Amino acid sequence: MSTEFRLYNVDEKDLYSKKSAAEREKILLEMVEMALQKGYKPTARKYNTYPSTVRRWVRKYQAGGKEALKLTK
Repeated sequence: MSTEFRLYNVDEKDLYSKKSAAEREKILLEMVEMALQKGYKPTARKYNTYPSTVRRWVRKYQAGGKEALKLTK
């Protein structure tokens, strides 16, 4: 049995478009902390994204800490 993930009315650009860089980084840090405590799938459901996206941010965080979560444009 596989789990199907659907993103409803959320595009990553829209999710972060009206937030400052500091706000986006705070959201990513919260997402990473939740993933480390509760797992990728529950975190993905809460943040309306894919587990692979959560996993990618966790890897970046583990490799470089908070600095790795800094978003560049």
